[in-house]
Amino acid sequence: MNSSRSIARQQGFTLIEILVVVFIIGLTAGMVALSVGDRKNETGAPKEAALLIQAMDFVSEYAALNGEMVGLFIQPKESSDSLTKQWCYHWQRLREGGWTDLPEDTLSEHCMEEALQWDLVVEGHVWAYEPDLEVQPPVVVFSPSGESTEAEMAIFTPGESDSAQRIEIDLMGGIHWRNQEEEEKREGR
Repeated sequence: MNSSRSIARQQGFTLIEILVVVFIIGLTAGMVALSVGDRKNETGAPKEAALLIQAMDFVSEYAALNGEMVGLFIQPKESSDSLTKQWCYHWQRLREGGWTDLPEDTLSEHCMEEALQWDLVVEGHVWAYEPDLEVQPPVVVFSPSGESTEAEMAIFTPGESDSAQRIEIDLMGGIHWRNQEEEEKREGR
């Protein structure tokens, strides 16, 4: 009889546990905001890399807290001059065997500045958008366990290879902005 009571009591989270998780998320969000916040005047690849990393951090936590897989979907769209493509991305969650939009109060579709290009290597293979596919698969997936798809990304303006922003995602969900890490090493932080 006592063992069935103790099992029943252990099915939920305590208020303390929930408060600790909320505190940690708030602290992390604050640190991300501070590290990204000083880039308000930046444009181009650094700005887009900062926005993408901020979204990936949010999605990683969202997946863990909600117990859902969340995928990054990327597609080119016609730009205003119709000669180039503008890269856009959005996030969807896996529910009942299909990918569906996140709640309206979370992340919406984001299109990068028109001049920027995006190179991706996903799980060791160069990624290319396949317009003939009826249902596009996610490029990167964040799982509730904290794992993610391994990927390397470069956001850049063609002809300006020194300004390319390099982002890496490892299998354990670690997101690394290589340019920022190298800058911090040079500054001795």
